[in-house]
Amino acid sequence: MLCLGLIVVAFIVARVLAERDVRRDSDRRAEVAAVQIRGRIAQAASLTESLRRFMLDASGTRVTSDEFARNALRWLGPPRFSAAAWVEQVPDSRRAAYERRIGQPIVTPDERRGVVPLGSRSSYLPATLVSGFPPMAVPGIDLSGTPGIATALTRATRLNGVAATPVARQRTGRSGLFMVAPAPSLVGEVPRPGYVAVFVSDLSLRAAATDEPAVHIRSAGAAAETGERAETASKTFTAAGQRFDVVVPRESVQGAAAVLPWLILAGGLVVAALGGALGLNAARRGRAQAELDRIFSMSQDLIAVADFDGRFTRVNPAASEILGYTEEELLARPYVDLVHPADRDSTAAEADAIAHGKPTLSFENRYVRKDGSLKVLDWTTTPDVENRLMYAVARDVTERRQAEAEVERLADEQAALRRVATLVAEGAEPTAVFDAVAGEMEGLLDADQVALNRYEPGAEIAVLAHRGLDVARTPVGSRLSHAGESVTATVRRTGRPTRMENYEGVPGPIAELARDTGLEVSVGAPIVVDGRLWGIVTASWKGEKSPPAGTEDRMARFAELLDTAIANADSRDQLTASRARLLSASDDARRRVVRDLHDGAQQRLVHTIVTLKLAQRAFREDHEKAESLIDEALGHAERSNAELRELARGILPSVLSHGGLRAGLNAFAARLDLPVQVDVPAERLPPKVEANAYFIAAEALTNVVKHSQAQRAAVTAFLEDGMLRLEVQDDGIGGADPGGHGLVGLGDRATALGGRLGIESPAGGGTRVSAALPLIAG
Repeated sequence: MLCLGLIVVAFIVARVLAERDVRRDSDRRAEVAAVQIRGRIAQAASLTESLRRFMLDASGTRVTSDEFARNALRWLGPPRFSAAAWVEQVPDSRRAAYERRIGQPIVTPDERRGVVPLGSRSSYLPATLVSGFPPMAVPGIDLSGTPGIATALTRATRLNGVAATPVARQRTGRSGLFMVAPAPSLVGEVPRPGYVAVFVSDLSLRAAATDEPAVHIRSAGAAAETGERAETASKTFTAAGQRFDVVVPRESVQGAAAVLPWLILAGGLVVAALGGALGLNAARRGRAQAELDRIFSMSQDLIAVADFDGRFTRVNPAASEILGYTEEELLARPYVDLVHPADRDSTAAEADAIAHGKPTLSFENRYVRKDGSLKVLDWTTTPDVENRLMYAVARDVTERRQAEAEVERLADEQAALRRVATLVAEGAEPTAVFDAVAGEMEGLLDADQVALNRYEPGAEIAVLAHRGLDVARTPVGSRLSHAGESVTATVRRTGRPTRMENYEGVPGPIAELARDTGLEVSVGAPIVVDGRLWGIVTASWKGEKSPPAGTEDRMARFAELLDTAIANADSRDQLTASRARLLSASDDARRRVVRDLHDGAQQRLVHTIVTLKLAQRAFREDHEKAESLIDEALGHAERSNAELRELARGILPSVLSHGGLRAGLNAFAARLDLPVQVDVPAERLPPKVEANAYFIAAEALTNVVKHSQAQRAAVTAFLEDGMLRLEVQDDGIGGADPGGHGLVGLGDRATALGGRLGIESPAGGGTRVSAALPLIAG
C-alpha cells in the first residue's frame, strides 16, 4: 500500500509540476508579448502626440489636406501605421454647411468596402483632413459609429492628451483601435475644436509580438473572440487610458512531461522517469529563456535592466549602437552621468517614482553620445520593487524631434518675415524696418550680436541698426572702417554671403572689436537694392560652435525685404524732390511771366495811354500833331499785342490748342535755325498728353540748338499699348548730362504724368531723348 501510495503521489506530483511549467512558460510568453505590444501602442501614442503638436503649432494658419497628408505620412511611414486624420464634431443642424465647406458628403463604409452617404443622425464625427488610406481614405468619412470613440474623445479632452479606443472590428472590415488627441485647426478665419486620430490595426499590434503568431489583443473585460482557445494565458496592461488583454494559447502538456505520470503508475522506474521529465522541462525552460535572450539581443530598441541605485545591470547590443559606448562602459558608471545636464533632475525624479512602484508609459530625456552628439530617447519602464530592479525599453525619437523642431523653426521664421513684411507694406520708416530686422534675427538665430550697416565711399560702413553686444562702442549712426579682414570686407568684395570662424590674429578694426567683445564666429549677407550692393547684415556668436548650415540663406531672406523697404524709401524721396522741383519751376515760370508782362506789354500800354492823352490835348490846338500822336499810340498798341501773343505762345501755343501735337511741333521747328524732321500722328490726343509731349520735345530741341552742335534733328512719335512714345534725336557731339537741370525737369514732367523719360548720349554719338506717356484723360 505504501508503494502504491508513493506511486500515486509521484503521479500527481509529476502531473502538477508539468502543468505548472507549462503555465509558467505560457505566462512568460504572454508577458513578453504584452511588453512588445505595449511598446507598439506607446509608439502610436507618441506619433499621435506629434501630429497634435503639429496642428497646435499651425493653429494660427489654415492647414490644407495636402499639408496634413504630407506631414502625417512622413510620421506614419517608418513605424508602418495605417492612417491618420483630423476629425471634428458636427451636429446635424450644421451638416449641410460642413458638406459645402469640404465639397464632399459625410459618408460611411458599405459592405463592399466602398463608401455611401451616411443617413441622418443627431451628430457626426467626420474626418476633414485625411492621410488618404483606409479606414480614413476620403474626406468626410464618419467615425462616430466607431466602438468606444465617444468615451475616448471625452477622456482625451479631459486629460488634454492621448486616449485610445478599444480594439474592435471597424465597418471597413479591418480590426484595430484609434488613438485620439484634442487639436484645434483654423477653418476659414475661425479656430475650430477637433481631434487628431491615428488608426492602429490589430494586425500591426499582433505583429509586434514577433514570436507569438497566435496572439490575440482585446480590451480588458471584452468577450473572447470566436476561434480563441479555451486554455490561454493572458497579461493585462493599461495604455492611453485603455486596458488591454494580451492572450496567448496555453500549450498542453506534451512529450515526456505528459507520459511521465503514466510511466510512474505503470512501472517502477519512478526516479529515472521523473528525472528525465524534469530534464525535459528544464530544457523547455532553457529554450524559453533563449527566446527571450534572442529578443533582447535582436531588438533595434534599447532594452536595459537597471537597479534602484542608478546603474545599468544589463543592456542589449542596441544600447551600444544608439549611445556609442561599449557594454562595459555603460555598466561601469551611473546612467545619470550619460544624461544631458539639463535633463538630469527630471530623470532622477522619474527614477525615484519608478522605485516606488510607478510604471512609466512614456518619458523623454536626452542622452549624450560618446562622440558628443545628443540622442532623444522615449522610455517605457516597468518596476520590480521586490528585486529592486526596473525593466526599460527606449525608442530613439531623435529624428522625429528634430523634424518637429524644424517645423517649429520654419513657423517662427515665417512669422518673423511676415511681421517685417507688414512693416514694409505699411510704408514704415527705414529705421524702424532696420531695427525690426535686427531684433527678429537676433531672436531667430540665437545670435549674441546682429548689426545692419550701409556701405559708404572708401572702406567705411554706417551703422543703421545694432542689437546685442557692444552697442555702446558702435551705436546707430556711427561710422566704422572695414579695412583688413572681416565678413563685411569680404561681402563688399564678392557680393556673396560668407562666414568667418575665428578672429584670432586677424587684422582690422572690426576684428579688433570682435576680439574685445569675445565674438568668435560671424556670418554676413549682402543687401542688394535695385541690382547694386547697398549694405550688409551680420550676425555674430560667442564660443567656438559654428552656426548651422543654411544660416546664410535665412539671413538673405530678411535682406530681400530690406531691398523693398529701401527702394520704397528712395522712391518716396525721389518723388518728394521731383514735386519740389516742379513747384520751383512753376514759381519761376510765374515770375518770368510777371516780369515779361511788366517789362514788355505793360510798358507799351502805359506809353499808349500817355500818347493818347497827349493826342486828346493836341486836337484842341494842333490837328497835325494830334494825328502824329495817334499814329504813335497805334504803333505802341500793335507792338503790345504782338508781345502778348508771343508771351501766350510761350505758355501754350494756340496752334497746339487748335491743331494738335503735330501742328504745334511743326510750328516750333519752323522757328529754329536747324533742319528738323517731324513725324508725329495727326490724331488728337488728350490735352495733358499733348501739352507735356510738346514741352518735352520743345525743350529737347532747344537743348539741341544750344549745346549739341548738331546738323539736323528728328522728332518721331507713335501710339503703342495705350502709351504715346516720343523720341527726339540729333547727330551732335553727345555727352549730355542726365543730371543736368533741363533734363531732370523733363524727367519730372514725364513722371508727373505717370510716364518715364530715357536719355542716351554717348560721347560723339549724338543724343536721343525718349519719353513714354500714358494716354490719360485730359
